Amino acid sequence: MTFRNIFIIFLLTFFSCKTAKVETETEQPKTEIIASEYPQQIGFVNDFEKIFTEDDIKFLENALSYYKENSNREIAIITIESVPENMEFDQYAISMSDHWNVGQNNDGNGLTVVLSKMLRKVRISTTDKTRNLYLSDEFCKKVIDETMIPEFKKGNYNDGILLGINELIKKWI
Repeated sequence: MTFRNIFIIFLLTFFSCKTAKVETETEQPKTEIIASEYPQQIGFVNDFEKIFTEDDIKFLENALSYYKENSNREIAIITIESVPENMEFDQYAISMSDHWNVGQNNDGNGLTVVLSKMLRKVRISTTDKTRNLYLSDEFCKKVIDETMIPEFKKGNYNDGILLGINELIKKWI
């Protein structure tokens, strides 16, 4: 081999290694949040945005507690005003539901309804078991669009949650 051929092989090898190094050093956007960024779970109803009255909360707590005791399925309702800057609402709702282990103590039978009046967003997050056996993403979206949102638009957040949960429970029996 001539000096020229050796030099070309060296250059190609050098630049290909340098490119690979640059690719591995590229940082992915950080989307994980630390546990302190989650609100502390209070019960079945976690009204951090102060949307519901005390009577609404008591009624929902009793209904969801009764449902859990008689069905071995857990539902949590969470209202929030905002999400961390590095997260989208849906991603945060899923992450919070996972962090709280909603339904995990009941063999993966759980769902979380996360609502933000201020952000004008709502999300139903299910465990894998619940989604695969009972409540598909399409069904949950239908409940949100056709049952909950029409009530929310009227300012009836409690009614929207009650009607939505009723639809979910009818399918989840």
